[in-house]
Amino acid sequence: MSLPATIQCGAALVVFEGARRVRSLHTASASLVLWPDADEADDVSRRLDRGQPILVILGGPQADAALLTERYVQAPPGLAAAVRSTARDMTGTPVPALDWLPAELRERGLRFLHSSAEHARRMPGLLCQSLYLDERDPVTPHVRFAHRIDQRQPTEHDLVRVVEYAFGAGTPGVRA
Repeated sequence: MSLPATIQCGAALVVFEGARRVRSLHTASASLVLWPDADEADDVSRRLDRGQPILVILGGPQADAALLTERYVQAPPGLAAAVRSTARDMTGTPVPALDWLPAELRERGLRFLHSSAEHARRMPGLLCQSLYLDERDPVTPHVRFAHRIDQRQPTEHDLVRVVEYAFGAGTPGVRA
């Protein structure tokens, strides 16, 4: 069972960038797709237009989803083009980072990911934070990026607290 690519946390949409975006469908035409589908992409666009909070949690500069080769056979052509083998029975599928965001937000997120990864790389492990949060952008303060260094799955309580911190108590639907 795979974890969802998004969860609703108060008024904020929390998106887990990386391998969680690959999901299985059991239809005749495809068995694997990437989040977001067309409806989900429309929802993200509406949220961006309305200024609704979106927290994007980045897992690392290179996100691969490990898939059994037999599951990959019926993947859509766009996803199949990105495949590279990593083991004899597994296929590592690179997940294109932040390709679902408008170009300026994607670039901002990738810059943050690079700088936070570099900062974490230079720090002794015991001094590293579990999660790095970008600075609030004056143009799009409703979109924040977080880079998760600790690969343990965050609890719902942790996510609620991060959303409250990232967007503040003044954000509609976000508790104080």
